[in-house]
Amino acid sequence: MEKDKNNIITFPNILSISRIIMSPIIFFVKDNKFVLFSVLLFIGLTDILDGYIARKYKKQTIIGSWLDSISDFVFYILLTIYTIIFEFEIIIGVKYFIITIIELKLLTIIISYIKYRKFGFLHTLGNKITGIIIFIGFCIFILLRSTIVIKIGLYISIISSLEELMITLIGKKYKENIKGIYEIIKFRK
Repeated sequence: MEKDKNNIITFPNILSISRIIMSPIIFFVKDNKFVLFSVLLFIGLTDILDGYIARKYKKQTIIGSWLDSISDFVFYILLTIYTIIFEFEIIIGVKYFIITIIELKLLTIIISYIKYRKFGFLHTLGNKITGIIIFIGFCIFILLRSTIVIKIGLYISIISSLEELMITLIGKKYKENIKGIYEIIKFRK
């Protein structure tokens, strides 16, 4: 983290904020698949770039980490609402996956709050892979109407959510930017 850990005016933070601002636009461009795809592409690229730039140029901040988690949360909540309203056929085939993931995420957040007094949004490698695959899957669905990549992403999301829960349960202290459970196991030996 840089010296001023609460600095909000960094390029990576601006990218995260732009993701929050752009997320609701998906509702207004739903009829134009090219514009919708372009908005989704912008959101996906800024999600990748904010963390990369923050790490590469040592612009990581506490607020930036929080903004990244919040912008992901806002985007995926709005994407879920969008899907329920406009693309409900996706939900029908994967509703039990979604319910399981939501339950695991909520359980992790509750346990994290009880154990660490923090709402746990972990930045694991599994969560990043899940986000990328579901994002790509939704873009493929918009363009080709195929759900196979989304389903693969949801399988990985369940595994990633279980890993996040295990990290929260067995970790001795809260570590937001943890690659995976193997970090905890490695340091226990």
